[in-house]
Amino acid sequence: MQVFTSVLVLSIFFLAFIISDIRDYKERKVNSMKSLAHVIGLNSISTLEFRDNEAAKDILYALKDVTPEIVHAEITDKDGKPFASYTRPGTPNVNTPGVLTGENVQLTGEQLFVTDNIINTNNELLGKISLDFELSELELIKKTKYRLAAILLLVALGFSFVIAVVVQAYISRRLLYLVNNMNEASKTGNYNIRISDAGKDEIGTLMKGFNKLMQQVTESQQRKDEFIGIASHELKTPLTSIKGYLDLLNLVEEKQPNKQFVQKSLESVQKLESLVKDLLDVSKIQSGQLQLNITAFDINELIDETIASMQMISPSHRISRENDPGPQMVFADRQRIEQVLINILSNAVKYSPGENKVVVSTSNNGTELVVKVRDYGIGIPQEELTDIFKRFYRTKNSSVHISGFGLGLYICRDIMQRHNGKIWVEREEKGSSFYFVLPINKQ
Repeated sequence: MQVFTSVLVLSIFFLAFIISDIRDYKERKVNSMKSLAHVIGLNSISTLEFRDNEAAKDILYALKDVTPEIVHAEITDKDGKPFASYTRPGTPNVNTPGVLTGENVQLTGEQLFVTDNIINTNNELLGKISLDFELSELELIKKTKYRLAAILLLVALGFSFVIAVVVQAYISRRLLYLVNNMNEASKTGNYNIRISDAGKDEIGTLMKGFNKLMQQVTESQQRKDEFIGIASHELKTPLTSIKGYLDLLNLVEEKQPNKQFVQKSLESVQKLESLVKDLLDVSKIQSGQLQLNITAFDINELIDETIASMQMISPSHRISRENDPGPQMVFADRQRIEQVLINILSNAVKYSPGENKVVVSTSNNGTELVVKVRDYGIGIPQEELTDIFKRFYRTKNSSVHISGFGLGLYICRDIMQRHNGKIWVEREEKGSSFYFVLPINKQ
């Protein structure tokens, strides 16, 4: 914007300067030719009075040496009849314009026409003198001025660009600082960021607005987390009682369709119980109270057990195991790692409608164990690969017809981070592959 503004302003000034210079040149030539015409008229008074054509021609032909730019000159008598004339050698026939019949000065393209009355000492009109002046120098002046303006404009453009680059960091420093903090808050979800700035200009006002917005977001997050924690705890007790009564009814009830109703109710309660557990985990994560019970166990044994249990509740898909490397001991929270496996496997089944295959594989490089869960479902858009691990986030192409609250992967990511591991997802030609990594051979 600085360079553009500089170029625009300089262009306007250069154009105004050139136009003004050309106009001044024309005015000088007009005044000069009017003076010359007046002088010739004074010298021609006696030739007209004595009808001396030759003397009048001599006066006009003297213009060839005095002013070579004159193309044509003519003296007419008081009746408008030609008395003497001069045409520059090599000049084609000259068409006398209407200026000779009335106007004193006329500019036509590159030609300047000037007329002046020839009056004797008794104020008697003896005739007129007409001059046709070629403004060939004007085109040269225009070309020179435009060329000079173009060169100066390019030089100014270069200097403006260099200056803009030098001062950009100073001018934009505060604004870029604000943008960087906004990007960090958006990327990390840390809304406790505050910016200290004593400026009282527009950027300072913007920073104060940013701080106020971050404070409001933080308070809103705290209220939401408090609500989630209270609601999940309050739901847990009555939900446990409902499940207990439904389990008892399921044992004693044999008559159909009553038993089927009880079983359907149990399934719904189990889903609700799973949601309450997720909400409790989220509440613990936000408050920093999610604790890990680290023990040594065989991760491959846990994977096989989890696959077997998931296979029982997901008969529509075949969950297979590839490249089983045998026993592999890790130090981790067995229950939480099982929770991660169950969540990823249930998602692989849920987001693979119309397919019947899910593949689990493991590998290690001596220091890390990598678990991969490959599905052949609807896949995840490239721009959402990192967003799906955010709290309450659900993919746009599946949130309508597939149930869920967007909490599972958020909890999985926190569990893996607490194990000094990591979790991510990659797009496949069909479907997706989820990976999580655990350190091995050390606590």
